[in-house]
Amino acid sequence: MVKTIVKVTGLIILFIALTAARTTADAEKFAVAAIHAHLYHESTGEINSTDLLDGKNHALWNTIIGEGEARKPSNAIWVLVDLVGPSFSNAHGALMLEAADGERTLLKQTLSLCDWFNEGNNLVLPFLVYGTGCKKLEITATLQGLPNAQVKTPTLKKLVLFECGE
Repeated sequence: MVKTIVKVTGLIILFIALTAARTTADAEKFAVAAIHAHLYHESTGEINSTDLLDGKNHALWNTIIGEGEARKPSNAIWVLVDLVGPSFSNAHGALMLEAADGERTLLKQTLSLCDWFNEGNNLVLPFLVYGTGCKKLEITATLQGLPNAQVKTPTLKKLVLFECGE
């Protein structure tokens, strides 16, 4: 019975140690952690504080003329991409953002990570997407140019559900 308890206790300790090691290893990898999208109001130059990708339903009907949640005309969105990784003080690689409405690509832009700096383990990169407001918008953020062993989550996709009509 004592041998069984020792074996079980040993297995539990091994499991905890392996789980902790895996969690630490994952924290040391790069990932696209989140995408945020905010309406840009061209009449005032304001960026709306509401994150359209916060998991809530948003009234995005005819935003181009200021209806629904927009309240002011909006034909563009400010997109922020949250990255996590071991450090961004000397990170090589790039982040590509693509925004498409089903018929056309509105933005396909790549930012080099070495052009941005943070000694910490997070980085938030900005993009401005023009021509939004009437069609469902798919936003895809992809890390590129990093060894696969250093990347936990290379791609994240989100939808902004714009619609228009009478």
